[in-house]
Amino acid sequence: MSNANKPAQATPSPAPTDIEALQLRVTSLEEFLAHMATVIECERHGFSADRMNAWLDTATTRMQVTGSASAEEVKALRRLQRIVVG
Repeated sequence: MSNANKPAQATPSPAPTDIEALQLRVTSLEEFLAHMATVIECERHGFSADRMNAWLDTATTRMQVTGSASAEEVKALRRLQRIVVG
């Protein structure tokens, strides 16, 4: 039987929690890249994982203090930090 005769299968829609998790991951990636660009541009003594971690620790603490990012966004960024930077 050819594929033309088979009924099309509907692709299941992602659950709202999956969409929310994906949005948090995208937001954390955007934040991470913005911070990485800042560190690379401003760091006079060379770029290292330790310097990136120090910057991200400072930045995420300020995000929490100022409320410029939600707790979920900060948590996602810290998770990404552990995965990427170590």
